[in-house]
Amino acid sequence: MEKKDIETAVASFRDGARPFGFRRPNWYFVADDGNRYPLKYIFAMALGIDSLDTHTDEAKKCIQSYGYQIEKDVEGDAFVSFWWVNHKQTHLDEYAGGYIWSPKTKKNGSSNEGYLNLTRAKVGDRVISYANGVIKSIGVVTYGHIEAPIPKTHWEAAQYWGESGWQVSVEWVLLKTPLRPKDFLDRIVPLLPGKHSPIQKNGDGNQGCYLARISTELGNLVLNLIREVDPTAAHTVHEVEIEAEEALQEQILQTSEIPETEKQQLVRSRIGQGIFRIRVAQQEKKCRLTGVDNLAFLVASHIKPWRDSNNEERLSGSNGLLLSPHVDKLFDRGWISFSDDGKVLISEQAKSVVQAWGLALTPNVGAFDPMQRIFLKHHREKVFKGA
Repeated sequence: MEKKDIETAVASFRDGARPFGFRRPNWYFVADDGNRYPLKYIFAMALGIDSLDTHTDEAKKCIQSYGYQIEKDVEGDAFVSFWWVNHKQTHLDEYAGGYIWSPKTKKNGSSNEGYLNLTRAKVGDRVISYANGVIKSIGVVTYGHIEAPIPKTHWEAAQYWGESGWQVSVEWVLLKTPLRPKDFLDRIVPLLPGKHSPIQKNGDGNQGCYLARISTELGNLVLNLIREVDPTAAHTVHEVEIEAEEALQEQILQTSEIPETEKQQLVRSRIGQGIFRIRVAQQEKKCRLTGVDNLAFLVASHIKPWRDSNNEERLSGSNGLLLSPHVDKLFDRGWISFSDDGKVLISEQAKSVVQAWGLALTPNVGAFDPMQRIFLKHHREKVFKGA
């Protein structure tokens, strides 16, 4: 194996290739791009072998021989990158459209690091949104870069750019209380990148930088500061984590070798569509809390979350309930759950909302069958916030 084999494996992984069943590893190495990649996974890809049945010590020795730094995972999200985007006047349009966009080049054909970074952002990465002096939103990359024309909302500046650009899909979660970086410069400035920093040391945005890579340390600091400014923002951060995990799981599924028809059914089941919805509707005839029985107004919701389920569980009708949209939101995010005999379980934080929506009037929704109870046990123990 040569260094170029490692570089090819890293590039493939960064582009979403997952030839083996991916599992979260313990050891990573730092590549030339500053990112951390799963050691044994890249080692196996570089060797071209069909499994991850390799020894960690063997992989460490080989990777280190090419000058790479080896690190052990202590946070559980080591291959996730953080990005900082300076939207200027386009942030509302990019929030609404669920994307970030930049030209490939300027009118004179030159490019810059901020443009190139869109091609490096990968599914599951976190994006910190900065506009008008404050951080307004946290996003998760849900689809890697594609070539896209200049959005109509950006036409005002089109005279300075080339004809096409890069677009990255992002699921945005707006902050209830925006964060002002200038209030925390003593903690932020020491962690700013030495080159291509998104903001200056005085806290003003770097207008020459659209998208900048920032360290995991700075990214996590921003998340912690958001929690300090607004304690309820912990739920916002949790939403980001859920979106990231589901996006990663879907990407792994898309690159798997299962038949295409089955793959598409599994992808559709993530949003309660396809065979999964049909199977749930064969068992559940109405929303157990609201009593609505018109399928057009109901959501097929997984009991054991899609991201935690194997492929069989993702399509199982027993792993689903038909719920009204607002009930689905409460159940999906763990604000409510159910006991095996049908008692409605409500987390302390959601009681006022449940009462305002009139859902507390149904204390029991009826018993669940044995298979549903297996999935409900997982929901109560792993999802329900009152657990």
